[in-house]
Amino acid sequence: MAQLPILESKVYTWDKCNAVIKKTSGMEKLIFNGNGGKLSLHSMKGIILYKGKKLNYPSDNNGPERFFIIKKGPVSVQLSGIEYTIDRGSVIVLLPGDALTILNSNNTNAELYEMTYHSIAAPDAERGRKAGASFVMNWNDMVFKPHDKGGVRQLFDRSTTMLNRFDIHVTQLNKGFKSHEPHTHANEEIILMLEGNAEMQIGNEHQKANPGDVVLLNSMVLHNLTNIGTTPCLYFAIQWN
Repeated sequence: MAQLPILESKVYTWDKCNAVIKKTSGMEKLIFNGNGGKLSLHSMKGIILYKGKKLNYPSDNNGPERFFIIKKGPVSVQLSGIEYTIDRGSVIVLLPGDALTILNSNNTNAELYEMTYHSIAAPDAERGRKAGASFVMNWNDMVFKPHDKGGVRQLFDRSTTMLNRFDIHVTQLNKGFKSHEPHTHANEEIILMLEGNAEMQIGNEHQKANPGDVVLLNSMVLHNLTNIGTTPCLYFAIQWN
């Protein structure tokens, strides 16, 4: 694998991607592609899947892992011989060795994020096997727990073949609130905006983050998020090590 650039901590936007690849199934927007502290490959694509078209990911024991978030659905999914119909906010975790098909059987285009990643450290297939198989999580099955700032949906916190720990939750942050005071942590993190308008502190800078945007935060980068809009923010918080 050719050496990829080190990714910059900043807000990456769905709408302003210059690297667009047109395919018979739809379009791919390359949101970012590089490496980080734990990942030799870290790529995020925005995929527009035309009606009636599908994406196929054949089994590859030596391939990367993939994580998907549905931005606009519904889509039909076949994973490990089981079929699902999932909509916006639903997720898929695809481990090496498993096959996946995503079909847009709706009458309009579907949209999804695809995060592809490979660890710097040697993959640990046994660790991934013990932690559990590839899986689908339907947004409608995610449990919402309210709190004084809004609420949270804790999706999972587990090991994978590529990662010691993969931790994802979805936060609802009400108008005028901060996620927390500016802080740092060793884990790298992505904030992926589903709804609302926010301001991200990233180091000493402040950048706007709007629906569809992806915020990448490297290890030990000072950060927080403030809801500056008139409605709640809804966003994925994705951490790994």
